Amino acid sequence: MCLIQIVPVPTLLLSIALVAFQVAGARDNMAMVSNLVEKACKNMSSDILSRRAPRFDDKPCVSVLHSDKRTASAKDHGDLVVIAMDLLEKRSKEIAVKIESVLRDLKVHNRTEYAFQFCAADYAAMLRTLPACRNMFLGIKPLGKKVTMEDALGALGCVDRLGIAARDCGLELDNDWSGTKTDEYYSVMRYISLVWGLMEMATDYLDYWQDW
Repeated sequence: MCLIQIVPVPTLLLSIALVAFQVAGARDNMAMVSNLVEKACKNMSSDILSRRAPRFDDKPCVSVLHSDKRTASAKDHGDLVVIAMDLLEKRSKEIAVKIESVLRDLKVHNRTEYAFQFCAADYAAMLRTLPACRNMFLGIKPLGKKVTMEDALGALGCVDRLGIAARDCGLELDNDWSGTKTDEYYSVMRYISLVWGLMEMATDYLDYWQDW
């Protein structure tokens, strides 16, 4: 015998309403996150935050942030800073591996080798410094825009170290007469600019003493 369960109409209507409410809430959250990311990326290409170069333009900036699934649940600029730092670390490791590969393949001791040796040292320093920068920001993140100027500039100063190391590598490759410099080695600076700009927005402080 086949038994058919009859659901009372009020209960069925309530279930449908609940599902519709959840779907609408999810859509509202996605729209809020999308607006947060798009505005942040637009600000980073504005006159106020355009001191740094190279940097991502609006669309690549949005694409890079959304490449991390956690961006879909980001609530503020502070959440985006942490995500951007992790993306920066991933990209820095990729470049560091590339540099080591280039060094292994070089057959002669020349200016090219010296340039990439300096770059290897720069990226090793960056990868040691990144966890410290991340921890510094996580310490002040709960304060949001109420963070003190000293703490905000301290965290930005740590990111400044990363920018200097990446810049020094870029300068070494610029001076390499063999023409091995490519945009690939400069790409990490766009990620550093992303972290920097988001951190300025998260803490509501602008650091005009950027050294890179």
